[in-house]
Amino acid sequence: MKLVSYAGQQLVTTDDVADALVVLAAAIANEGESDALQIPILVNGREDTAELVVGLGNDVLVGPSASEGADPDFSEDAARLRGHHRFPRQEAGGATTPPMEWGIDVIDDLDIDLRP
Repeated sequence: MKLVSYAGQQLVTTDDVADALVVLAAAIANEGESDALQIPILVNGREDTAELVVGLGNDVLVGPSASEGADPDFSEDAARLRGHHRFPRQEAGGATTPPMEWGIDVIDDLDIDLRP
């Protein structure tokens, strides 16, 4: 289990949800955007849901949390986070591709004389 600190609150969720949340939040912030997400949490041993706005300007801190007994199965929720259109994808060769292309052409050969 992991503890997610967000907006002065501490939320308990599974490792896979917390790990997916961190990667997705960083990817969204990297694009200069924010997005509302739902994650499953435990409140006094009961399953519940939290809604977070993640991205630029919204800090998310994830750390370990002690747990007793079996962890709940939030694997479908973690898969949903990993299926988000902004979640970084792995190419066949193992390289990470950005979630979207900027479509900016790079000019390789500029004939500029920078001498005074």
